[in-house]
Amino acid sequence: MMKNSFKSVIPETTLRRMVYYIRCLNSFKKEGVELIQSEDIAKKCGVKSSIVRKDLSYFGEFGVRGKGYDVASLLDTINGIIKTFGQMNAILVGAGKLGSAIIKHSSENFNVKIVAAFDKDKRKVNKIIEETRIYPLSEIEGIVREKKVKIAIIAIPPSDVQSVVDILVKAGIKAILSLALIPINVPDDVEVSFVDVLSEVEFLFYKLSLRRNR
Repeated sequence: MMKNSFKSVIPETTLRRMVYYIRCLNSFKKEGVELIQSEDIAKKCGVKSSIVRKDLSYFGEFGVRGKGYDVASLLDTINGIIKTFGQMNAILVGAGKLGSAIIKHSSENFNVKIVAAFDKDKRKVNKIIEETRIYPLSEIEGIVREKKVKIAIIAIPPSDVQSVVDILVKAGIKAILSLALIPINVPDDVEVSFVDVLSEVEFLFYKLSLRRNR
């Protein structure tokens, strides 16, 4: 049972975890699990159960006391709430091995749709990956405006990042996810996030080393 009256001010950390909750619930559904407790979600997602309950409270009242959450119903409700924010269209710049993997991965149970990809390599132009066409960089501005895209993912060498970012900002992109951990200059109204796999591996190594030394 859920009362839909989610709050307008939702912490960034909660929004980030909601994405993981969807993945976990999809996993429970595939396993044939019908009823779960907040502790089950917490264990699968690697957070505390109190955090799960608090996160869900921002979106309404979920579950039945003493019985827990119906997996299918909770998943449908969260997906429905996420969709109220609008369709999550994005573009990707850099259709190399990493970029291609992101496009293929995004087609598997994700709410994000990569509507176009771009690459400076002319040999890749007009190729299609999982229904996503690759265009030359010169077409970024036109396609961004035509498809009204506000989010871009860039999977390109560090030396090309700022010049591509400038093109994206001029085209109207308002949020950028960079897979290169280097400084980016953007206007104040453009959000930037970074994901660097090797840096995360280093962090895990340091964390593991500290645990061993305790």
